[in-house]
Amino acid sequence: MKNKWYYIIMGFMSFVGFPVIVDLTALLGLFVGSVTKSGVVAFLISSLPVMAVSLILWRLYVKRVGFPDTAFKRLLPVFAAFFYYMGAWVLIFGMAHYRFNSELFVIYHMVSLPYFVITIILAFDGSFNLFPVIHTAVLLINLIAYQVVCLLKRRGVKFDRRVVFCVAASAALCAIAAYQRYESVFEVISGGGAEERVSDEVDLSQYYPFAEGNYLQVPDEPPVIGIEADYPRLDGATAAYPVYGAAAQAIYKGLDEEAAWKYVSCSKTIRAYERLIDGDIDIFFGAQPSRQQVEAARERGVEFNLTPIAKEAFVFFVNRENAVSGLTIGQIQDIYQKKISNWRKLGGANERIIPFQRPENSGSQTVMAFRVMGGKELPLPVWEEYASGMGGIVSRVAEYRNYSSAIGYSFRYFAIGMKPNENIKLIAVDGVEPTVENIRSGEYPFTVDVYAVTAGPPRGNSRKLIDWFLSDQGQAFIEQCGYVGLRP
Repeated sequence: MKNKWYYIIMGFMSFVGFPVIVDLTALLGLFVGSVTKSGVVAFLISSLPVMAVSLILWRLYVKRVGFPDTAFKRLLPVFAAFFYYMGAWVLIFGMAHYRFNSELFVIYHMVSLPYFVITIILAFDGSFNLFPVIHTAVLLINLIAYQVVCLLKRRGVKFDRRVVFCVAASAALCAIAAYQRYESVFEVISGGGAEERVSDEVDLSQYYPFAEGNYLQVPDEPPVIGIEADYPRLDGATAAYPVYGAAAQAIYKGLDEEAAWKYVSCSKTIRAYERLIDGDIDIFFGAQPSRQQVEAARERGVEFNLTPIAKEAFVFFVNRENAVSGLTIGQIQDIYQKKISNWRKLGGANERIIPFQRPENSGSQTVMAFRVMGGKELPLPVWEEYASGMGGIVSRVAEYRNYSSAIGYSFRYFAIGMKPNENIKLIAVDGVEPTVENIRSGEYPFTVDVYAVTAGPPRGNSRKLIDWFLSDQGQAFIEQCGYVGLRP
């Protein structure tokens, strides 16, 4: 076959050689970036070796007699490699619904194995969005290097229809990749970042039991019970921490801030349920467990025992400037199923609705999936990616960003008690506001229970503590902390 060795060598360089060079120069870019603190400088410097190798390669082939006689034949290996890598990216990124933690990305990493080093580097950043940029950069560098060398050597550069078609096809793939990126973040992550974020993070040190100057409530009258030994180990949801932390501070005798760490913690819903299953804690405080958490417990021979101790409301909130002040349950379901995508259909502005969700198996996401959606499918949310060290890439839901078109959800106590925010407003559901009176009466549609959960029936001091929460004094204290008691 004519030009056999050209295609073998150039094909190897396009599919393997240049990716390996990118791997090596990425390490150089990391070093330069850490020194200069500039990603642009790092990218430019790390691109130079690729350009140099490309120029040398094309220069050598221009001298060879066996150099193909048309631009299309000369550039075919370069275009073929680009179509292979970028085509695989577009296909798999789309099928994975823009989620880097999808198992489909394992396939992508396999088909793009020569980019092994850059894959590891990008994994620590939690985002592989640079791959389309890298593939495009390699293609452009080769096209530029080829043209420069041919001009210097006065070899004709004739771009026939086939080359024009390849360039157009390459541009189309780049456009698809760019559109996928746009769609994956709804312009949220790529925005200027000036919008206020409303996360579920609070400074938990403000609620440490026995800490000087903490925010914990002190009972109006001394508790009728006291625990001086065999302290129940408590953990739970963020929003419940002020309640069970304050109760421990009032009831546990003989402890100080340092000693309390052993018995009272707040590792949040997902981790706290894991600790309950593992037997590391005695009581979990917060929302009911998800189906996956119940199944995980049963696999370990654990049966959850749920004791309601208070009432709470699952609320939805929007930007305070949003003209919409109420939604029906059906409208909320349609928003999160992407059936309604513009506020104009709900009496608001002509803006695309950005529906934020919470992480899977968190307390609020469990209520959202089973109580609000009623078993209806909950489509993929807006996602942010981040790295979890060498444990691999995981994805979490983007924290609520207070765009004028955004909608999010949480528990009432957290939204107005622990993390009050004047720039968001709670909305009515089926015409009912999430007020204390409507929660107490159960008129608000998404009134939920706050539970004390144990692995099996509570015993000993765990039983004693839960019974106190259910007593008149305990219920009054729950009201004092900001929750709604069980009694009418």
